[in-house]
Amino acid sequence: MLDESFFVESAAQEKEVTLSDGKVHKLFFRAASAVDWRKFVYAQNSTDEDRQAANVAHLIAKCVCNPDGTPAMTFEQAARLKPDPATAMFNVIVAMSKPGDAGGNDSRPEATTGSGTSSLSDSAAEQ
Repeated sequence: MLDESFFVESAAQEKEVTLSDGKVHKLFFRAASAVDWRKFVYAQNSTDEDRQAANVAHLIAKCVCNPDGTPAMTFEQAARLKPDPATAMFNVIVAMSKPGDAGGNDSRPEATTGSGTSSLSDSAAEQ
């Protein structure tokens, strides 16, 4: 049986979000699941700019939640966010969800090259 630490917590986590005007807001988040994270990565690598543009809003709608864990907004609402709060929320989601942070086991579709830069693996590049 796998340890519970392998799974995304269902409980909402309260995080502070600081906007460029210095105001601090307390919001609730859930970490992205492996499926949600992969969808995000593959959409970012798409040649369709509309898909890329909507991608962050999809992730925000999936991860920003109410204290009880229910979604705080729809995709349509997330797509209407101003750039500053959308970026601040996205940064929290990335910090919570980024693969490879725990124990240094990095299973992202990007592979780090010897130069320290990232390049896409064959499977991600085909998407």
